[in-house]
Amino acid sequence: MSIQDEREYTELKDSQLLARLLSYAKPYWKMIALCMLLALVTVVADLARPYIIKVAIDDHISGLQKPMLAVPEAQKSELEQYGKIIEWDHFAYVRQENALQEVPKGLQKAMIVEADGRKVMIRDWVDPSGSTQLVERGEHLYLAADGRELLAEPLGREALDVFHGQDYEGFAVLGVLFLLTVVGASVLSYLQSNLLQYTGQTIIYNIREQLFRHLSKMHMGYFDRNPVGRLVVRVTQDTETLNQLYTQVVVNLIKDCLVLLGIFIVMLQLSVKLTLLSFTVIPVLAVMTFWYRRVQREAQRDTRTILARLNSFLSENLSGMRITQLFIREERQWEQFNKHNQDHYRAGMRGTIINSIFQPAIGFLGNISIALLIWYGGGAVLDGGITFGVVYAFTHYVRQFFNPLMSLAEKYNQIQTAMVGAERIFGMLSEQPAIVDQAETKRLPKQVRGEIEFDGVWFAYNNEEWVLKDVSFKIQPGQTVAFVGATGAGKSSIIQLINRFYDIQKGSIRLDGIDIRDIPLDQLRHYIRVVQQDVFLFTGDIKHNIRLNSTEISDAQVVEAARMVHMDEYIRKLPQGYETLLGERGVNLSLGQRQLLSFARAIAYRPQILILDEATSNIDTETELVVQDALHNISKGRTTLVVAHRLSTIQHADQIIVMHKGKVREIGNHFQLLAQQGYYYRLFELQYKDQQMLEKAK
Repeated sequence: MSIQDEREYTELKDSQLLARLLSYAKPYWKMIALCMLLALVTVVADLARPYIIKVAIDDHISGLQKPMLAVPEAQKSELEQYGKIIEWDHFAYVRQENALQEVPKGLQKAMIVEADGRKVMIRDWVDPSGSTQLVERGEHLYLAADGRELLAEPLGREALDVFHGQDYEGFAVLGVLFLLTVVGASVLSYLQSNLLQYTGQTIIYNIREQLFRHLSKMHMGYFDRNPVGRLVVRVTQDTETLNQLYTQVVVNLIKDCLVLLGIFIVMLQLSVKLTLLSFTVIPVLAVMTFWYRRVQREAQRDTRTILARLNSFLSENLSGMRITQLFIREERQWEQFNKHNQDHYRAGMRGTIINSIFQPAIGFLGNISIALLIWYGGGAVLDGGITFGVVYAFTHYVRQFFNPLMSLAEKYNQIQTAMVGAERIFGMLSEQPAIVDQAETKRLPKQVRGEIEFDGVWFAYNNEEWVLKDVSFKIQPGQTVAFVGATGAGKSSIIQLINRFYDIQKGSIRLDGIDIRDIPLDQLRHYIRVVQQDVFLFTGDIKHNIRLNSTEISDAQVVEAARMVHMDEYIRKLPQGYETLLGERGVNLSLGQRQLLSFARAIAYRPQILILDEATSNIDTETELVVQDALHNISKGRTTLVVAHRLSTIQHADQIIVMHKGKVREIGNHFQLLAQQGYYYRLFELQYKDQQMLEKAK
């Protein structure tokens, strides 16, 4: 598999992913529960508003024509149990929501009816939506309705104001109540949003920390096969997709579900027929949701995979921009970037198109539902089956019902994005470090002797492509040992194995007689310091790059380390001295200066075992002599391992181990190996001839 190829993480089901995601929210369940409570109260406030309007329409705007019970004013106490009493013309009246099948004994029927543009009082109940007509017979006025003629009493403005009195009061109460629901819902939404953001950001903070800690424990082989750009996407953008899940989706999804449930219950209370009619489009919506879930999840996977590939390409090419320009490869690299960019654009557009189909489709179905409601409900109002207030409330509730569905569509998109991010994050966390401490470890003393032994070591980076083959040697405490050989002989691999960046397949490596696999990793690496050929400097000042944030290294020790490698004088000449900020990877220093800084870093930590992996390759001959003198001093009393191509730099070594094609060919000091006239002798002779030719050329 190519390093640019993304591994597919599909082992976990959605339910398992959600359960694992919610486990991060468990420590904050009290805050989330409070958010849900606030959401519940907000839902109640939202559902109350259409119902308040319905009450205003049916009980007050249309309240004048409701059926009433009436008694003479002297008997008004008999009406108190039926509602608020209205007194007019020596009679007491109480409105009823619906006409009673049987009027209680001693009570009379009464009703205000509008006919021929006039409002009259009758002592009976009629269908106000039916045909009515006023008829004058002598001094009396009659209402013709329902095939009857009923004595009618005309009502003037004063009488109507009396009967409207409770409507005016009701409007004031309902207006205040409506305002309270609006203000209350806004305040609660503000509190909920802030609590959710705090909780979500805290959870994401914890996940990022877990990811970084996990990455810092991974073995070098993991970083060999995973580009930096891909890992950056995991820690930054993939975790950000989860942020939406925690801050927007979880509680608001529950809120939307509560809204849907609440609307369904209220609608059933108002009218079962209208409710069933409004929900005839739900099966179509269910089919669309199933389709949307499948295609959008696939689209999100493709988008995140291509994005990781794009970031990997960017990270690699921006770091290697110097090489790109030196070899005039800008156009070719742009073509490759353009391909990745177009792939990402197409993947993003596919997800956008899918989402742009689904959300308008939900709105379309909602409008169909409202059209059915107006068609059937309007006819029912004309027939007197239901009130106008109920139909008005239904239109609001249907819109409110489909708004959360549209919001759910958006949240579903966020959920799918989060699920893809979660797959990749948990896939990364599921990859356990290959280099870990044993269940039972053996701790070394504070001071180690520095004896290192390779015993029949076989090692391969990939399967059985052996880099080291049956390697055995022993380094005595305090010795300076050099490894020489052609490129690819296995010298640097030996250094990597001593630090246990990789584990061997066969044999054993021992430090002071203890297998390094039995020594805790942090303790093993505490004793060893490596100066590599490729120096890595962090963004920060010089002092920070020497001590690497260690509180155990004082400023005086930093200065002493720099003085030992003859960097102190140069650093003090800088404008800010040791506080001078370095650019990314120390670009404002020469290669040699970076190499010297890495020497100072190793010396500042006072290692008991020092390893130099081609550490003097970027230093000029004059500086090398100075560094060699310093290293001669600091190597006293500690084991020092040197990997070098220039044999002139390791002639002082106590022991030289000659490697060839993964095997140890010769062991001895400089003079012993020359006397053998073997592989080392030929290497020395070749370099000596090259040096002579260079001197003649001068």
